[in-house]
Amino acid sequence: MMGVAKVEPRRERLLGAYLFSLCLYQIGIYRWPGGPPFILDPRAGIPVLLINHFSFDNKVIHPVEWITAAWLVLMAVMIFFRGKFLKAYLISELVLAAPTAYYIGVLAIQHGGDFAPGFKDLLLTIFLFCVFSLAPIGLALHRIWQRSKTLV
Repeated sequence: MMGVAKVEPRRERLLGAYLFSLCLYQIGIYRWPGGPPFILDPRAGIPVLLINHFSFDNKVIHPVEWITAAWLVLMAVMIFFRGKFLKAYLISELVLAAPTAYYIGVLAIQHGGDFAPGFKDLLLTIFLFCVFSLAPIGLALHRIWQRSKTLV
């Protein structure tokens, strides 16, 4: 076949494995005895958004957190074993990361507001955001870009 290069599935496996390790962390946090520690939640912006803008309580927030974890498991498995759905993962991660980016803005501008008291919380939230959202988004973008280059 002319113009079609072989795609290296090893790189997708690396991203899938990375996502699966993030799944294990997220599931571990959600299974924490006594409830997840809010400051260690990689998707902390989702509860903030649901509480502040939609007035939801834990009866809604807890299932939403588990849905995000299940989605991440599904994407990790599909990317690891099939090397597919990079664009679907990228779009969904951008949507899931947006509330946490908002929360980081609240922490930075309002110095925590009603949610967190200090600078350490901001640094930890930024770190988790980088590990859980920015790094995998960057890896997915890189793989999509590499694939488009090899198919030209």
